[in-house]
Amino acid sequence: MSEKDRMIKLFAANPKTLARIDAILDGSDTTPTPVDVDCRTITFTEAARRMGVSRPTIYRLAKAGRLEIVPLNGVNRIRLQSVVDCVSKGAK
Repeated sequence: MSEKDRMIKLFAANPKTLARIDAILDGSDTTPTPVDVDCRTITFTEAARRMGVSRPTIYRLAKAGRLEIVPLNGVNRIRLQSVVDCVSKGAK
Protein backbone atom coordinates (compact mmCIF):
# COMPACT_ATOMS: atom_id res chain seq x y z
CA MET A 1 0.00 0.00 0.00
CA SER A 2 1.38 3.38 -0.93
CA GLU A 3 1.76 6.18 1.60
CA LYS A 4 -0.95 8.15 -0.23
CA ASP A 5 -3.40 5.21 -0.03
CA ARG A 6 -2.59 4.80 3.68
CA MET A 7 -3.35 8.47 4.32
CA ILE A 8 -6.62 8.28 2.39
CA LYS A 9 -7.69 5.28 4.48
CA LEU A 10 -6.65 7.07 7.66
CA PHE A 11 -8.74 10.13 6.80
CA ALA A 12 -11.72 7.90 5.98
CA ALA A 13 -11.43 5.75 9.14
CA ASN A 14 -14.31 5.62 11.59
CA PRO A 15 -13.89 6.85 15.19
CA LYS A 16 -13.49 3.32 16.58
CA THR A 17 -10.64 2.58 14.17
CA LEU A 18 -8.99 5.92 14.92
CA ALA A 19 -9.16 5.22 18.66
CA ARG A 20 -7.51 1.83 18.08
CA ILE A 21 -4.78 3.42 15.96
CA ASP A 22 -4.18 6.06 18.68
CA ALA A 23 -3.90 3.34 21.32
CA ILE A 24 -1.41 1.40 19.21
CA LEU A 25 0.68 4.49 18.51
CA ASP A 26 0.65 5.46 22.21
CA GLY A 27 1.78 1.96 23.14
CA SER A 28 -1.20 1.45 25.43
CA ASP A 29 -2.75 -1.28 23.30
CA THR A 30 -0.62 -4.40 23.64
CA THR A 31 -3.21 -7.11 23.08
CA PRO A 32 -4.83 -7.55 19.67
CA THR A 33 -8.61 -7.63 19.64
CA PRO A 34 -10.81 -9.32 17.05
CA VAL A 35 -11.78 -7.06 14.18
CA ASP A 36 -15.48 -6.46 13.75
CA VAL A 37 -16.57 -8.41 10.68
CA ASP A 38 -19.87 -7.89 8.94
CA CYS A 39 -21.01 -11.40 8.01
CA ARG A 40 -24.25 -10.38 6.31
CA THR A 41 -24.82 -11.78 2.84
CA ILE A 42 -27.24 -10.96 0.04
CA THR A 43 -28.40 -12.68 -3.13
CA PHE A 44 -26.93 -11.91 -6.53
CA THR A 45 -30.23 -10.25 -7.46
CA GLU A 46 -30.14 -8.03 -4.36
CA ALA A 47 -26.50 -7.13 -5.03
CA ALA A 48 -27.44 -6.13 -8.59
CA ARG A 49 -30.33 -4.01 -7.30
CA ARG A 50 -28.18 -2.26 -4.70
CA MET A 51 -25.41 -1.54 -7.20
CA GLY A 52 -27.77 -0.55 -10.03
CA VAL A 53 -26.34 -3.11 -12.43
CA SER A 54 -27.50 -6.35 -14.04
CA ARG A 55 -27.08 -9.83 -12.54
CA PRO A 56 -24.57 -10.82 -15.24
CA THR A 57 -22.46 -7.83 -14.16
CA ILE A 58 -22.55 -9.14 -10.57
CA TYR A 59 -21.35 -12.54 -11.80
CA ARG A 60 -18.51 -10.86 -13.74
CA LEU A 61 -17.49 -8.78 -10.71
CA ALA A 62 -17.53 -11.90 -8.52
CA LYS A 63 -15.48 -13.87 -11.06
CA ALA A 64 -12.98 -11.00 -11.22
CA GLY A 65 -12.64 -11.12 -7.43
CA ARG A 66 -14.19 -7.71 -6.79
CA LEU A 67 -17.17 -9.24 -4.95
CA GLU A 68 -16.76 -11.97 -2.33
CA ILE A 69 -18.88 -15.08 -2.85
CA VAL A 70 -19.95 -17.00 0.25
CA PRO A 71 -21.33 -20.54 -0.19
CA LEU A 72 -24.28 -21.11 2.16
CA ASN A 73 -26.15 -24.41 2.27
CA GLY A 74 -25.50 -25.20 -1.37
CA VAL A 75 -26.21 -21.71 -2.74
CA ASN A 76 -23.89 -18.79 -3.30
CA ARG A 77 -24.42 -15.40 -1.73
CA ILE A 78 -22.50 -12.15 -1.97
CA ARG A 79 -20.93 -10.68 1.16
CA LEU A 80 -22.68 -7.34 1.73
CA GLN A 81 -19.48 -5.58 2.80
CA SER A 82 -17.85 -6.50 -0.51
CA VAL A 83 -20.72 -4.74 -2.32
CA VAL A 84 -20.19 -1.63 -0.17
CA ASP A 85 -16.43 -1.77 -0.78
CA CYS A 86 -16.87 -2.24 -4.53
CA VAL A 87 -19.24 0.73 -4.77
CA SER A 88 -16.90 2.88 -2.65
CA LYS A 89 -13.91 2.05 -4.85
CA GLY A 90 -15.92 2.76 -7.98
CA ALA A 91 -16.91 6.20 -6.68
CA LYS A 92 -13.29 7.31 -6.25
